[in-house]
Amino acid sequence: MNRRSLLLAVALGLAAPVSSARAATEVTFWHSFASGEGAKAIEAMVQRFHAARPDIRVKAEFAGSYGDLVTKLQAAVPARRQPHLVMLEITRYGLFAERGALVPLEPFFEREGPTFTDQIRPFAREAALYKGKSYVLPFNVSTPLLYYNKDLFAAAGLDPDKPPASWDELLAAARKLHRVEGGRTTVFGINTPPQWVRWAMTHQAGGGWVEPDTDAVLLDRPESIEAYRFAASWVGEHGLASKDAALDEKVAVQYFLSGQAAIHFDSTGSLGNLKRDAKFALGVAPLPCKVRCAAPIGGAVIGLMAGHPPAETEAAWAFLAFVNRPEQNATVFALTGYLPVLADTPAMPEAKARLDSDPAWSVAIRQLDVAFVRARPPAMPAIRAKEEQVWQAIVLGKESPEQALAAFAQEMRRLLAGS
Repeated sequence: MNRRSLLLAVALGLAAPVSSARAATEVTFWHSFASGEGAKAIEAMVQRFHAARPDIRVKAEFAGSYGDLVTKLQAAVPARRQPHLVMLEITRYGLFAERGALVPLEPFFEREGPTFTDQIRPFAREAALYKGKSYVLPFNVSTPLLYYNKDLFAAAGLDPDKPPASWDELLAAARKLHRVEGGRTTVFGINTPPQWVRWAMTHQAGGGWVEPDTDAVLLDRPESIEAYRFAASWVGEHGLASKDAALDEKVAVQYFLSGQAAIHFDSTGSLGNLKRDAKFALGVAPLPCKVRCAAPIGGAVIGLMAGHPPAETEAAWAFLAFVNRPEQNATVFALTGYLPVLADTPAMPEAKARLDSDPAWSVAIRQLDVAFVRARPPAMPAIRAKEEQVWQAIVLGKESPEQALAAFAQEMRRLLAGS
């Protein structure tokens, strides 16, 4: 539009008003919190960030479960539809770091100064490194815990303040808690472990999945096989766990919250939701031990996706740096139970109030003494997807643990060699 035409348009009232303020830079953030306390934490942080930085708008979007988000992201990257920020489960981000889809963070760290990374607790810092480099920052870091129904413990003659601390005690408690009336199970003594607790149990037995430093496969070792045999026996041999719940982790949560299962395994990040939804006295304890105590570091990290204009990447970093502050980490911890990943987080008023209100919130922090970081090679998303099928075959009795894990271990080696 030339000057004469512009003057005419103004005279006729057709020209768009000229704003003195620049339009805010919009960035998208894909996450895996569909609802509940995790979604509340993200919403709170986004609103605080908008108040502090009105020049940037963060569009936070639920993009599916951890596994579904990986699938969605794999399709989005080649189509250039990737978000600016993405939450990735802690063993799955290596796939995207290896392919150059994540922005290296060291240049941003240098700009922020050493106090920025010095705040990150060592276990969280280690879990957020891939081949010695930083592509992500820890966000909702967790370990699995044992949850139990204290009311059912008391009714079964068990001490509700003394949860099982070993595999033998766990099985004995499940037997006492199991209830059958009129030929129908009214209370299952225990829920079978979800995937990352199966991973934990292989370590507790003296085995493992994949050695983080060498990518050596440990899943076909006798100790690892023993862990799978023990967990599957709760369904087949002992009849203490529901087959339906063993095949669907969402069903397991429903059984526990409804009082149909007495013992349950879940993330520290589920503590807030379970506290809110349980209609019984909720017990919280570390994972039981076998030859050793062990709990995997889980949860998720947040990274910057490559392929965006520099100004948008800078805006995305501003939000990620904001999230990596003790005040924001305290909100995540206080609402959900995900672990404080920054040194000053426990001293924040919101976190301190939560810790002082209920000793259950300290259980996961104490369990960090036996926590381990898991391997995260590019093949891990495919390995984790396949393991679910292997577990189902074992639970359904289609294959023995020895057969299923021997074949799966060979497939894991092929996947790792090609990654």
